[in-house]
Amino acid sequence: MCSSSVLATLVASGGLALVTGDSLAAADTSSDEHSQLEEIIVTAQKRVENLQQVPLSAQVIGSQTLAIQNQNTLQDLTQLVPSVHVDSGGLETNNFFIRGIGSGGNEAFDQSVSTFVDDVYHGRSRMSGATFLDLDRIEVLKGPQSTFFGNNAIAGALNIVTKKPGDEFDAWGRLLYGQFGQYAAEGAIGGPITDTFGARLAVTRNGSEGWIENVNTTEKAPRVNNEAARLTLLFKPTGDLEATSKTEASENRTAGTAGGLPLQWVNCPAAAPIGANAPGGYCAQALALGPSIPMGLDNDLNTGLPGQGASLSTFEEVLTVTYHKWDQTFTSVSGFYNYHFNENYDEANLPTFTGITEQVPEKYNQFSQEFRVASPAGQRIEYQAGAYFQTDQLNFLAQGNAPQLNGLTSAFEAPTPYLPLAVEQGFAEREHVYSIFGSLSWNVTDSLKLNTGLRGTKDNKSDLEIVDYGTSSQVYGGFVPLPPALEPLWAFFFGPAGNTLALSRSDQAWMPSAGIQYQIDPDTMGYFTYNKGFKAGGILPANTTVGAQNEYGPERVNAYELGLKSKWFDNRLLLNLDVFRGDYQDLQVSTLIYNPVANFYQQGVGNAAESRSQGVELEAQWVVAHDFRLGANVTYLDSYYVSYAVAPDTTLAKFNGAASSDLTGQATQYAPRWSGSVSASYGVALPGNYKLTSQLNPYFTSSYLTQSGDPFFLVHSYVRLDGQLTLAKPDSRWAIDVIGKNLTDRIIVAVPGVYNAAKEQPRNIAVQFRYHFGAQ
Repeated sequence: MCSSSVLATLVASGGLALVTGDSLAAADTSSDEHSQLEEIIVTAQKRVENLQQVPLSAQVIGSQTLAIQNQNTLQDLTQLVPSVHVDSGGLETNNFFIRGIGSGGNEAFDQSVSTFVDDVYHGRSRMSGATFLDLDRIEVLKGPQSTFFGNNAIAGALNIVTKKPGDEFDAWGRLLYGQFGQYAAEGAIGGPITDTFGARLAVTRNGSEGWIENVNTTEKAPRVNNEAARLTLLFKPTGDLEATSKTEASENRTAGTAGGLPLQWVNCPAAAPIGANAPGGYCAQALALGPSIPMGLDNDLNTGLPGQGASLSTFEEVLTVTYHKWDQTFTSVSGFYNYHFNENYDEANLPTFTGITEQVPEKYNQFSQEFRVASPAGQRIEYQAGAYFQTDQLNFLAQGNAPQLNGLTSAFEAPTPYLPLAVEQGFAEREHVYSIFGSLSWNVTDSLKLNTGLRGTKDNKSDLEIVDYGTSSQVYGGFVPLPPALEPLWAFFFGPAGNTLALSRSDQAWMPSAGIQYQIDPDTMGYFTYNKGFKAGGILPANTTVGAQNEYGPERVNAYELGLKSKWFDNRLLLNLDVFRGDYQDLQVSTLIYNPVANFYQQGVGNAAESRSQGVELEAQWVVAHDFRLGANVTYLDSYYVSYAVAPDTTLAKFNGAASSDLTGQATQYAPRWSGSVSASYGVALPGNYKLTSQLNPYFTSSYLTQSGDPFFLVHSYVRLDGQLTLAKPDSRWAIDVIGKNLTDRIIVAVPGVYNAAKEQPRNIAVQFRYHFGAQ
């Protein structure tokens, strides 16, 4: 479907010709809304500000929207926000992309889309699998956020704010149950305990029983179980001093699939454009097994070995202290968090242990400290300054078992006791980050404001790596080292074994920013900004498939935005426009590299010469009447490689013997030309002072690639229709929601591939009960 037909389908399905919507928080419909737009408060510039006064493109998802739509993880953001993609589809790492720019699948990468939770940097992608818990809001900040967020936020930042103890008693809860055994139970209670001390406790558990059946094991996937708890303590001994302590832990488990979505067989038998030169590999084995292997995405069946799954456990402590003195605000944020991750992955997706399996344990810990000072807002001169330090350690271990290669070893007379082949890849990295920043704003007049900022950063990394060969004692993991005399046999397939290798690198940069904003009238503001962004280089874990270890350099961007924010008709209509362009140098790129000897893929990495992300974002909200609202958020994106002549060969080139590897002019990953979400909500008064509110939420996207220049990794355009019905009394404390997702039951490819692909969940309905105690 072309982009124009996507838009036509949108208008036809929802009757929504209006292009609208920035903050989804304003679309909450469970209570009696006013006939005007609500003010949205953000901390995108480390101050509490009205979103309409902040000169950047942002979308805010409020706590009630998350609850009403049953959005439980960062990966659900793809369902809400255009030009944003978060998924757990990678073996090495999860994917974060904004406006076609991200880090892709490599465990060594710092994320170009940085995540901050209560001002603490969460730079590892695995944390995207952690479940949401009692959030106040999520601020999706698009484009480089170098001055205020700094640490590698070269494509954007996700600024997550949790709820704190308030001045009055407050408690709420929700219970949900739906198709495919999906469930959720979440609640929080908090408030003042004494005049100077308050507390808030939040807990949640959610998950599902799966919707794709494995014909080999008869089990369904993904079977998900998540649970989390948080205790927040607030101490306020004086009006000038406030200290907040947060302790949080979570457990997230997925069974039946290693990633977020189960894989199914596609393109088998091979058809154009694969061609006759495509290796048979797993497809030949699948065809030999005949009808016992389900084919295609038009069913909810797959196959594969038992025992696949992933687990993530997290723990976090944050202490935030704010002190007001000498007409200044001093802030200290101390944060510690760690996680343990493990994954069992079956690459072949066949009912017998004949392919390649992986076990991928990973653990990480981080401590960070930030100090900031800020002048009062609203003065002629406003300023902020701060210093930041971070130290962290990543430990990654991949154990791959390859019975697929057993037959090939006969030529070398490999002794049977040492089969199947196995490879162990170890990687440990220590990092130290030092950073300082400052910002200055000059209110030249009541209408004209000039902004400037500067951040300097230094990033030191040291790595210890090892590759070893052996045999496996179980399906996943169970690595046993080989006798030294047999290592050359394994090295023939995987490359030379390496002894322990110690490497280090250091990167540093200054990142200036500048901007001008003009208040045309009380409800209209125009702005222009420039930001220079930087992301440190790094060291790729030793790559046994494509040769020795790779080191990659830093990436940089010069980004420009021109925007207009406005409200009309007595605060009933919001119209915002943002035109952006980012010119990236040495973009860090990961790609799948095919090994024809071993017949499997492994991640490679390098720096693309130049790329560009540019486009237009148009957003609005319209309160048509007291009980009738329309909204949407639409992005036109043109993100491509300006110069990338030495890219790795695509899968199609490998299969058909082509030699071209020039991706110049090709679109970057996860960069649909058109994407957007729209909404329409309407409330109807019922007898007994009840109110029934209905809401439709179509989301659309044109086609995009998950691997640049490679037609096997194409996601076709689609429109997905979600919606909710809410029954409540405007003056009561309870509400009942009926939540529907993918209501037209479309087959939507989420993770494309050569022979295996994954689709989004089919149509599903859930019922939810919400109750709120305390002040409203």
